[in-house]
Amino acid sequence: MNPSPLPLAVFVVGEDGVVITWNKACEKLAGLTPRDIQGQALDRILAFDQPGDASLPMAARADSEFSGSLRCADGKALPVRITIAPQSFDNGGPRAYSVIVVPRTGIAPPRYALIQDLAIEEIIEGLPCVFYVIDQSGHLLLWNRQLETALERTSQEMTRTDVQYFFDEAERPFIVQRILDTFADGPTMHEADLVGKHGKRTPYLFHCARTSLGDLPCIFGTGLDISKRKQAERDLRVRERAIFSSVNAILITCREGGENRIEYVNPAFEQLTGYMLAEIKGRDPRFMRIEGCDADEQRRIDHALQRCESVRAVIRNRRKNGEVFWNELRIDPVASLENQVTHFVAVINDITEARHYERRLHHLAHHDPLTGLANRTLLQEQLRHAIDDAVQDATLGALAFLDLDNFKYINDSFGHDAGDTVLHAIADRLRANVREDDTVARMGGDEFVVVIRDQPSVTHVGDMMERIRHAIEQPILAAGQEIASGASIGVSLFPRDGDTLDRVMRAADAAMYHAKTLGKNNCQFYSEELNRVVHQHLQLEASLGRAIGNGELRLGYQPKVDLRSGKVVGAEALVRWHHPEHGLMAPERFIPVAEETGLIVPLGEWVIDEACGALRALDGIGMEGFVISVNLSARQLRQRQFVDLLAATLQRHGVRPASLELEVTESQLMDHRDDALQALAGLKALGVRLSIDDFGTGYSSLSHLQKFPVDYIKIDRSFLHHVGDGGDDDAVITRAIIALGHNLKLKVIAEGVETREQLAFLRDHGCDEMQGFYFSPPVSQKRLERMVGNDARLAD
Repeated sequence: MNPSPLPLAVFVVGEDGVVITWNKACEKLAGLTPRDIQGQALDRILAFDQPGDASLPMAARADSEFSGSLRCADGKALPVRITIAPQSFDNGGPRAYSVIVVPRTGIAPPRYALIQDLAIEEIIEGLPCVFYVIDQSGHLLLWNRQLETALERTSQEMTRTDVQYFFDEAERPFIVQRILDTFADGPTMHEADLVGKHGKRTPYLFHCARTSLGDLPCIFGTGLDISKRKQAERDLRVRERAIFSSVNAILITCREGGENRIEYVNPAFEQLTGYMLAEIKGRDPRFMRIEGCDADEQRRIDHALQRCESVRAVIRNRRKNGEVFWNELRIDPVASLENQVTHFVAVINDITEARHYERRLHHLAHHDPLTGLANRTLLQEQLRHAIDDAVQDATLGALAFLDLDNFKYINDSFGHDAGDTVLHAIADRLRANVREDDTVARMGGDEFVVVIRDQPSVTHVGDMMERIRHAIEQPILAAGQEIASGASIGVSLFPRDGDTLDRVMRAADAAMYHAKTLGKNNCQFYSEELNRVVHQHLQLEASLGRAIGNGELRLGYQPKVDLRSGKVVGAEALVRWHHPEHGLMAPERFIPVAEETGLIVPLGEWVIDEACGALRALDGIGMEGFVISVNLSARQLRQRQFVDLLAATLQRHGVRPASLELEVTESQLMDHRDDALQALAGLKALGVRLSIDDFGTGYSSLSHLQKFPVDYIKIDRSFLHHVGDGGDDDAVITRAIIALGHNLKLKVIAEGVETREQLAFLRDHGCDEMQGFYFSPPVSQKRLERMVGNDARLAD
């Protein structure tokens, strides 16, 4: 139970200070009878704490608050707070004032001072709205907690403020007028924002009515929070404006008795069709249809409307002037609060120009311009249909990826015209070995794809693949000579190997790469074993990405020895991976993965950074002329900012550029000669040393080789295998490479030296440097520092 409310006494006095009327709370609070109050001067009932306040005229005391005491019938004086306010809403007549008396008991002024029945209090507090009673002075006599919350005020503050100040300044004249209208004419209704003490604004719908509490005229009313309705109205206005201003044509129909009649069209619709709203309102939109045109789409639209569902379609309609136009149409149902569909909204986008343009571009967009075969876009479309049909009809289909073997060599050796001739011939042979319903596509470069539908068995697919492989390997006449070709073929079956485009293509791709690893010019089918291998490959890829940051990589340094002095003059940095599960892994296992995935770039940056750190350590022990070489990947060489990044790394470690040697392979230089030449020129300008690794294994020509600004060439280890044991061919090639390098003013390094005989051969023929297990395997940085610091030498 809440404590019983304390009375809120209100006297109404005239200009002379004589009491005109009062409420029952006055009698209860002071214990006075009507005879004790009627006609009494206010100063006989109330005593002001400041004597001078009592002598002031009522007009001077208006709109002020005083402290004093109420003289009670039992002779006691009750401390009170006195608020005097002019009767602002008294509808004319002699000037009168409301004197509001609140006990100074430390208890908050009550909301229910005039109500003695606690059940009524509970009802008012339970209302889903604000509730208030206002006297003619414009002050609150009664209110509920919702009003306090909306105004962000305490109970003590509520009676001190004229109600008009609960509203925005611009709205106050309107509020005062509505209160006056209620006093004069009875019930009113209006909307306004209540403004809280801290600025919170809440829109309300107010209902006011006049009444009396005892002899005291007043207004009571309610205010309903209409925030959500206001927001909905704002949203609706925005949507209406958006519909009106939309560049897309919009049509709204009303659904009545199974019929759909036009209710609204926006200006964009009028401009698109030529029909004005006034002339088509109430008509069925189907009057614009072209009979016999797009019948399937029209039926689909009609069925969707009958089922009250959304639908999208592309159809043709006729404008008012008779022109036919293509439109992309979306229709959506609009339901009432009772979830009954009452309207449909159609958005129409004119795609006439786009359709004409599509027709002109369709062939170019779906076919390879060189061979006339399907391109990637059409391939994916055809493959998706083939997979869906195979799943639905429980038939067997196949996807074959074909990658021509050594096509780059054909281009480099015979020219691009000859390469184009080969591609044309392969395309013709593929067409000749498949059925009309199958699809042959060129994915770009030397990659072809074949989609084969509805096969009776895997054996039939295998036979077809063998015919295709045999046809491709037949010589092709180009550039005046016969060119031998071949292809690595990977095949996936659907839906056995997958029932989605992505899965089927990935399976065929994996099978093709597997065919390449088995020696090229063969066909491999996707299998569970191959899937396991691919899965391991993916796991290796994921763990390699983490290995760089987890400190699992290590650099070994294989010393390079000057063959004249026997002194260690440099080393090659070789990366090793200490895998947490598989142990020490050689580069051959993970470098190809890094190349495929692009991880070679951060891996290469890490290697260069580590090598520069080793050079700085060697400088610290006095080995300033020592050179460390690092293998550079093709991806790093193609980086636009590689030279700048390398310069920053060298500067950060305080390493001279001439102490770092970058090794690039012959094939890297020849793949993109112009780009490679530009990149090497930038590195040379930086001051680093450059060498060609695996020299003699590529297809470079001397005319191109002499243009590259390199300092060293490295004899590939394969040319040393039989040197010293009677391998005359290897000896001839090795002597030729040494002589060629010296004639080009380059130093020559031999790698993979493992025997005394190989060493003797290299010395006899003037090779400058060597590295290999004969002198030392790769060692750690600390061991390298000791080796160099101790001036370790190659024994004679």
